[in-house]
Amino acid sequence: MLQLLEESQGNLVAFRISGNVDKNDYNVMLPVLEDKIQKHGKIKVYAEVQDVEAYSLRALYEDIKFDLKHASDFSKAAIVGDNDWMDWLAKAARPFTSAEVKYFNFSQRQEAWEWVHDGIPPAGARAPSPKSPA
Repeated sequence: MLQLLEESQGNLVAFRISGNVDKNDYNVMLPVLEDKIQKHGKIKVYAEVQDVEAYSLRALYEDIKFDLKHASDFSKAAIVGDNDWMDWLAKAARPFTSAEVKYFNFSQRQEAWEWVHDGIPPAGARAPSPKSPA
């Protein structure tokens, strides 16, 4: 499931990925990203990845297709998670984008939030609150 977070404002798209991710999630998220890119040019992304159970091949295809088309439309991407493979993924993405891509673990959530905002959080902004218990 892809959940757009209320902290998405201006040129920032903040979202949480959890559970099962499929093409329908991307049908909701990709238009939001496209709209932000059209309005702001380069955008920033804050993504929390937690308890992902399944990621459909169709969703992965949509993700890769979008990323290739918009590789130069991102300035920063903060990936927050709890798996070492996400750090590897962030490093592997660097040659394919002009964006700064950095991985943070969940204990560094506030640091990730500040980093994606260039060290100066917007007035009234705070890091998204942790996922509530299921």
